[in-house]
Amino acid sequence: MPYEKPPIKTYLAARTAEMLALPHMVCRRRDCRRRNSCYWHFKSSNEPCCLLNLTAEQRKLFDTVYERARFAEGFLGSDSHFFEARDGERRMLDDVAIEIARTSPDRWRPEIWDAARRKREKRLPPMD
Repeated sequence: MPYEKPPIKTYLAARTAEMLALPHMVCRRRDCRRRNSCYWHFKSSNEPCCLLNLTAEQRKLFDTVYERARFAEGFLGSDSHFFEARDGERRMLDDVAIEIARTSPDRWRPEIWDAARRKREKRLPPMD
């Protein structure tokens, strides 16, 4: 049986696009550019419309950040040891993913999730 990716969460995908400045840089929708927010998505796939305008490399970056944010949304509160990178690209990716997932209404047990985020911020040194 082939592996199927789970459907995209519209809210999380829109926040990821905003974090990567896609509404401002590549979106062809006037509403998105003016508000610098992601408002339009395809009903069939739940993907933001601006993803069609990305190159393969840019889409790969979006998918990486989105998948990490989706992972953070579900696991930061329960298995926070997955987010203990201290420096480098992995640390930056974790920081971005946590900031995106922080706004999600679907976080796993928000009070525990927020406590794990605060504990992580105190434990890790600030990025340069």
